[in-house]
Amino acid sequence: MENRQFGNGFKTIAVLLQMVFLMLVIVDLSFMVNLFGRSRFSFRDIGNNYSFFHSHYYTERITDEIKELSVYLQMKKTAGGNEPDNAIYKHYKLKFDTGDSNFYYWFFHEDAFYTNMPNIKTKEAAEEFGKACGNYLYYDDLSITVEGNFPHLNRVSDIEFLRLFQKERGGELLIAVDTSLAKSDAIADAESIYRTCFPWVGIGMVTAILSGLSFLLSMIYLTLATGRCGEDDHIRLHRIDYLPTEALFVITVAFIIALIAFCARLSGKDWGMSSSLILTGTLVFLSDTVLLTLYLSFVRKIKADQLISCSLMSYGVRTFKKGMRRQGIGNRAKIQFVAYTVCVLAFSWEAFSGRHIWAVVCLLGVFSYTAIHFLQQAIQRTKILEGIREISHGKLDYKFDLKDFSGDYMELAEEINGIGEGLMHAVEENVKNERLKTELVTNVSHDIKTPLTSIINYISLIKMEGSWNENVENYVGILERKSQRLKQLTEDLVEVSQITSGNILLDMQPINMVELICQTGGEFNEIFEDAELTIITRLPKEPVMILADGSRVWRVVQNLYNNVAKYAMHNTRVFVELKVNDGYAEFSIKDISAQGIHMPVQDLGERFVRGDESRGTEGHGLGLSIARNLTTLMGGTFEISLDGDLFIAAITFPVINP
Repeated sequence: MENRQFGNGFKTIAVLLQMVFLMLVIVDLSFMVNLFGRSRFSFRDIGNNYSFFHSHYYTERITDEIKELSVYLQMKKTAGGNEPDNAIYKHYKLKFDTGDSNFYYWFFHEDAFYTNMPNIKTKEAAEEFGKACGNYLYYDDLSITVEGNFPHLNRVSDIEFLRLFQKERGGELLIAVDTSLAKSDAIADAESIYRTCFPWVGIGMVTAILSGLSFLLSMIYLTLATGRCGEDDHIRLHRIDYLPTEALFVITVAFIIALIAFCARLSGKDWGMSSSLILTGTLVFLSDTVLLTLYLSFVRKIKADQLISCSLMSYGVRTFKKGMRRQGIGNRAKIQFVAYTVCVLAFSWEAFSGRHIWAVVCLLGVFSYTAIHFLQQAIQRTKILEGIREISHGKLDYKFDLKDFSGDYMELAEEINGIGEGLMHAVEENVKNERLKTELVTNVSHDIKTPLTSIINYISLIKMEGSWNENVENYVGILERKSQRLKQLTEDLVEVSQITSGNILLDMQPINMVELICQTGGEFNEIFEDAELTIITRLPKEPVMILADGSRVWRVVQNLYNNVAKYAMHNTRVFVELKVNDGYAEFSIKDISAQGIHMPVQDLGERFVRGDESRGTEGHGLGLSIARNLTTLMGGTFEISLDGDLFIAAITFPVINP
């Protein structure tokens, strides 16, 4: 299903919105910096609905006026009766004493008396005039007291006019501001600017905050959406993304440095408000276009996991590794040893002979790298050994994560993964072949069983048809014996296939092994007598109970007896023994083989394997295999051992309480 949230239309809108919001933020900040940078406003007034005469901005303007007045009065006192021919003095005189100012003063100290208040001579008259103006400040140096109704009086009084009274104590200073602003001066201009621009400061702050948040959301969306499209989650790279990472980084840093230098150069010029805003908007548009392109390229590289791989350093490292791999393990070890020795000797010489700190740091870095390298090698060796143990224990699907390895160990992990895959394929093929064999045996056995049953039945019918000559009777007898043998072979094959495929049900019940062995031995007494075998049986007097399927365990014991009857040497003794040892019932049967056994003992329990390699006896090599598999299925153990021609077969089951 198409995912439209990362479509090109949404991306285009997001780019335009982030650019607009960024321009709003920068323009608002530039506007406020322009105002505050020119001392038009005070940051303390943000958030306060002060009028001009109660604002910190007004306090700062009056403080500046008082400082200039202090300089002017000090110059007049120093000059005495002669006015100095000084441009600064003339500027202050035009500012304070021409009668075009809303700022008034009255000063008296050491018989020096100066004022710009019209027709005011006494302190009382000056104080009354100041109160009538609106804002006033009175300082008495004799009592060191400050009076007045200026807002933020503590800041207004903390100024340099105290220098006027530093030579001799005593004197008075009164300052007043006509709050009606009847005259056009710097204070009136400041009030006009404050009244016009200050409401826009709050709007600009709110706009900057909202625009900043919107810009941030747009950038988050672009960060998530870049490289993706509406069709799938595959990261698509642009042409610029194929540039080396170092090149992109250098371009980004160079552009930022150039931008900062350009802005610093422009800041030295006095730009008007409108010109400043236009220039700022243009710079923001161009800078945002370049920086956004570079930023999104970095993001796409990170998403595609190519930030490091698509770099000159990574290319150099890969080239170096390829060259090292072509050298072989021995040459690689030599190169690493030589490089390590050269670095250690060089840094040691510079550190101990030249006493250079950088050489000490580099030497410590080499040792740290060596320690980390050996630790990583040890960790990788441990993982290799653990993986080999898992595979050796039969977990052939075990795979090494190649990201956990490097160098020679990565190659070793790859080869071991290949060995595991090869073994798994071989085991799967063997299991498949074994299953096919089992199915073939089962199907063939079933196919043989039907005509064999007919043959046996017709032999029985032939025997019921009166008497024939001696030769015919011999032929019929041979047919009967061979058909019965073939029937037994067919049944054994079916049973083997059922056991191998696990298609067999067990009815586990308590079984008395003593009684079972006695019954089986009784059934084989006549057979053993015909084979001229002497049975020596050793059984406990008390019952020995095991948990097993009665018919299956009887089949196991019967097969062991049958094996003795077929392969034991005539005129020998057979030892049958049952004993209890450490909670286990151990049944064993020992006989002397009629013919020498020249094969490994572990092969005797396999299917179709017979000790009589000439295959001159009637056995078919399935009895021991059936006995072993049935014993294992019932939770017992089956063992065969040889001592020369002495053949020993033993089964073991846990004993249970009767």
